[in-house]
Amino acid sequence: MTRWGQQTLVADRPTGPAVRGLADLVTLRLPDGAEVGVRSAASDDLTGVVDLHERCSARSRNRRYHGGSARPAPTRLRRLLEPARGVTLLATPTVSQAPTAPVVAMANLLGEGDLAEVALLVRDDWQRRGLGSALLHRLVWQAEQGGYAALALHIQAENTPMLRTVRRLGPPSAVDRDGSLLTLTVPLTATASPAGAGQP
Repeated sequence: MTRWGQQTLVADRPTGPAVRGLADLVTLRLPDGAEVGVRSAASDDLTGVVDLHERCSARSRNRRYHGGSARPAPTRLRRLLEPARGVTLLATPTVSQAPTAPVVAMANLLGEGDLAEVALLVRDDWQRRGLGSALLHRLVWQAEQGGYAALALHIQAENTPMLRTVRRLGPPSAVDRDGSLLTLTVPLTATASPAGAGQP
């Protein structure tokens, strides 16, 4: 098991039967007391994910996609919502004044061979609250359940908070650098039921 026993997550509990997949209908309570619902994405989430990207700063989008600050086209986002191999998780506040709860974070796990590529996008006003760490924790569990041998994460060298979060997983087996972009490979050890993963 990876070293996620010491997580920033306060509570992680299932809230109902799985509908879309292993990761559905889980409520996370963050250290500041805020609660978010986390579930796997579907194609009808496109509008909410487009809105998430519009509400993120150019810097946040650039840290996620590494190719500038432009918003990805809806066709690209639609492919991310339901990857052929892997899962996309969406986080929404459990208390929202909007008719439909806004998407405040998206976490992607994309499988290729025995590696699972991981990426996160968290809306700026939800950053530094433990949400990214909690979502990464759930992606680790998903990757372990899927039998992947390691995670691959592409992170800009200046993105110190994300690098610090990833290094809590354990020492990477490889770190490659291409200009300002680092690629960290973090080995995984599968477990049947990791504590605190919120398994439905």
